[in-house]
Amino acid sequence: MKKVFLFAAAAMMSAAMYADLQVADFENINLAAEQELKFANDTTVFFESGSFSLQETVSYSGSSVAGAVISSHSDTVFGGLQDANKSIAGGAYEGQNYAVWYEDGWIPNSIKLNEAAVVPGMFVCNNNYAYNSMKYGDAMAGEPFGETDYFTLIVYAKLNGVGVNARVFVDLAEGTNIMDKWTYVDLSSLGEIDELTFAFSGSRANDYGVLTPTYFCIDNIGATAPVEAITNTKAEIKATKMIRNGQVIIVRDGKMYNVMGVEL
Repeated sequence: MKKVFLFAAAAMMSAAMYADLQVADFENINLAAEQELKFANDTTVFFESGSFSLQETVSYSGSSVAGAVISSHSDTVFGGLQDANKSIAGGAYEGQNYAVWYEDGWIPNSIKLNEAAVVPGMFVCNNNYAYNSMKYGDAMAGEPFGETDYFTLIVYAKLNGVGVNARVFVDLAEGTNIMDKWTYVDLSSLGEIDELTFAFSGSRANDYGVLTPTYFCIDNIGATAPVEAITNTKAEIKATKMIRNGQVIIVRDGKMYNVMGVEL
């Protein structure tokens, strides 16, 4: 694994680059506390928040929901699939609402921007279904995760219907280290885009795909890195900032890192 350094210099990210992008925090969606907003009867629904549109597709008369479910659940109790639309972090990153995304694999769903832009990042965490599967095991995926297991979210992007030549990998679990809090993900390396799509890879898989439940939670799409994510842990070593292909790059000791401190 590449060693991570976090830099205070990244706090200088250019505000002008993202000036017209409105963060999707889902607080504009009318939802009472401890509820979820999903539909039935073979429908496709789009949720608008900030500069983004999220798709929810309901098939089989409501028995299968793919894409986004808007949730305000703040407890992490898991008793079965009926509790899947909960964040293991216990609610949203900020505010009340967040999205739980289920990647079906058969039903195409995506997050679309109302116009092309560079998206600085978003917050993600595991939902309680995937977390419990990895932490405690289940009938589908098997035993609890061991040191060699992994569960990775892969973020793809498109511009004008064409896939961009970049991907972002998010480690939702590495061995027994399973993400249990909201974590900022830098998306700026994708460049200018107008659509986000998702896939998963994992150590628990068969010929039909990943056996770990392919869920994750999203909040504040389009947010820039928070102060706590860009603390300089090597303040005595000079770091400089540059922008390359729309991405903020930190240069330190002859090496380049993204805004999360991951070496490029």
